[in-house]
Formats: sequence, C-alpha cells, structure tokens
Amino acid sequence: MQVKAAPYVLLAMANEARGEGLRPVVEQLELAAEVFTDVERLLYHTRGSVPEAIVLEHGLVEKVAQLDLVALLRRRASLVDVPLVYLGPSQPDVTARVVEQGVDAYVTLPTRPDVVRVTLRRLLDRRQAERGLRYALEQSRRYEQAYKESERVKDDLIHMLVHDLKSPISSVMGLLDHSLEMLKAETHEDGGVDELLSLARGEAQHLLNLAANILDVRRMKDGHMPYAPDVVTSLTELAKEALGDVSGGPRDRHFGFLVRPEAERLQADPNLLRRVLANLMANAIKHTRRGGYIDFRAWRQDDDFVLSIRDDGEGIPESDQKRIFNAFEQSRHTVHDRYDSGMGLTFCKLAVEKHGGRIWVESKVGRGSTFYFTIPVDVATPVGDDAVTVAGG
Repeated sequence: MQVKAAPYVLLAMANEARGEGLRPVVEQLELAAEVFTDVERLLYHTRGSVPEAIVLEHGLVEKVAQLDLVALLRRRASLVDVPLVYLGPSQPDVTARVVEQGVDAYVTLPTRPDVVRVTLRRLLDRRQAERGLRYALEQSRRYEQAYKESERVKDDLIHMLVHDLKSPISSVMGLLDHSLEMLKAETHEDGGVDELLSLARGEAQHLLNLAANILDVRRMKDGHMPYAPDVVTSLTELAKEALGDVSGGPRDRHFGFLVRPEAERLQADPNLLRRVLANLMANAIKHTRRGGYIDFRAWRQDDDFVLSIRDDGEGIPESDQKRIFNAFEQSRHTVHDRYDSGMGLTFCKLAVEKHGGRIWVESKVGRGSTFYFTIPVDVATPVGDDAVTVAGG
C-alpha cells in the first residue's frame, strides 16, 4: 500500500550547508524539510511530489541561468499555487525579474532565519485560507447544482400533476356525473351505467397507480422499499394476476402467455415482480390499439431468467429508447393521447436492479416494442444487513 508523504518544505539551495542551516526554521513550522542542491534532481523530484512550499536560493538559480528556473517551476500545473520564497541579493533587477516570473516573496540576503520562518508562515497560512475558500466554493456549487436539480424535479412533478393526474380525475368526475344524470332520468339502458362506472373505476385505478409509482420510486431510491424474495411457484399465474391489476384490464387486446417449463418456478419478490409485469403490460396496452396483440414470455438463459412483454403497437423512437426508464423522461405521446410521467418504467428499472437484473427495450416505430428484463437464477436474499444467495432454478 502506498503511504502518503508527510507535508514538507523543499529547500533548493546552492550548497548543502545553507540547506541544513534552514532545516530548523522549517521544523519550527512542524513540517519536514528536504534539501536539494542539484537542479536536475530538483526538477525530477517535483514531477511527482508537491511540497507545501519552496525556498529557492539565487545561487542555485544562477548555476542554470539559461533555464529560467522560476518560470519553469511555475509552469508545472502541480506547483502553480505552491508558495515560492526567493532568497536573493539586494539587486532591483533580479527582484523585478523573479517577481514577474511568479515568486510570492523575495527575501534579501543576508537575512535572519526568523525572517524566512515568518515569511513562510504567512504564505502557508494564506494558502490554507485559499484552500478553505476553494473548498467552500466547491461545496456551494454542489449545493447550487443540487438545488437546481431539486427545483427541476419539483417543476417536473408539478408538470406531471397537471398533465397526468388532472386527466384521470376529470374523467372520473365526468363519468360519475353522467352516470348520476342517467340514474336520475332513468332513461339508461341496462348495463349502460355499469359500463360508465367501470370506466370511472379504471381511470381511478390509473390515478392510484400513478401515485403508487411516484411514492415507490422515491422509496426505492432512498433504500426504504420492502424487498422479500421468495419462491414463485407459477410465473404464468403471477403474470395473469398482474394483468388483472392493470387499469381497465386487457381492453380488447389479445394476450398470450408462453413460459418455458424451466422458467415457471423462480426466486423473486412476488409483489415487486407482479408490479413490474403490471406496469409493462399497462405500457403495452397504452401503446397499442384495440385488437392489438401482446404476449408475455419467459425462459432461462445461462444464469438468468429472461422475461419479455411484446406488443405490436406504435413503437418507440430510437431517440427515446435510452431515456424512457428515467423519471419524467418517457416517450410521452401515445396512440390514446394519454400523457404519462414515466414513473412506471422507472419503478420497473429500480425493481429489476434490486433483484440484480437489468431491463432494456427493443423497438421500431410502427412495428411494436419488446421490453426485456432478467432475474438471476440465484437471487440474493437479505438477512439483516447481510445477504445470502438462494437458488431459484
């Protein structure tokens, strides 16, 4: 394991004696000191190591005057903000040149050790304050981004409430009002009110499903959604029960169920799996016309069970396929002019991933869509804070 080097000050001196003379000054600042008297070694060392500060003596710089050593060090990205103290002669031209090249403090030689110590202390304190300010600014940017994302989600939620919840509520109210008028007039044909009330119930169920998906997506993202894998003894029966959960039922679609014998029994959370299937079937109904075909299939492939729901509906544009599992990002227009939040598919994605599987779609506009998802043969079952593996085959 690589051990992080202790904070140190780099002393680049013309000779070893000058460097050792300044070592106690650095140690008074509770920092280590590393002395370099060779420019080549100095440049090689600073490629991979960043000191807290650099003290550079004019005598060493003069040995390699052709290099412009100060400018060379300052051009290194890792050393841009490292405090640089220059120990040089009382010559204005030298002072002007190195200050222009980027030194932070110029100390005239000869000098007292205390002057070097105080200069270093001031520069190190300033650097620490700048680090704190940069960190605070970064945190502020993160908070700002989180706030903007929160506002975006809130705006999307408001948009969804307006467009998704208003429609079924209005439908329920209208159907119920019409039913009441027919009852009062007693002019309805037998079964007419029943059909209207059934439609009203379907819209109310759709409203309930929208609310449940919104709440459960949040619960799953927060890690609070119950997850209890168990043996599903008949996947076909579970799929048919899921179809019964769909608002309005099959709605004059032709449904097929084809589960291979090896996939009939598997390990999964029955409630979550039933909800996933119901959401995908509702999605298929929403995107097909009356008389359309929808089928559910399942089989085993290597270490996974693969489940699919195929429809012959309108299909999904390729540009939408990568984002339809994100909340509020569903391909929004359907053949029935009903808008949706996309929370149903987001729930499916989170529930499938909770099982350790994955979900995807294959679709062509005008030729229908097939949603696939996998459930591992061996599903991890949580026990307390741990998980054990249970065979589902």
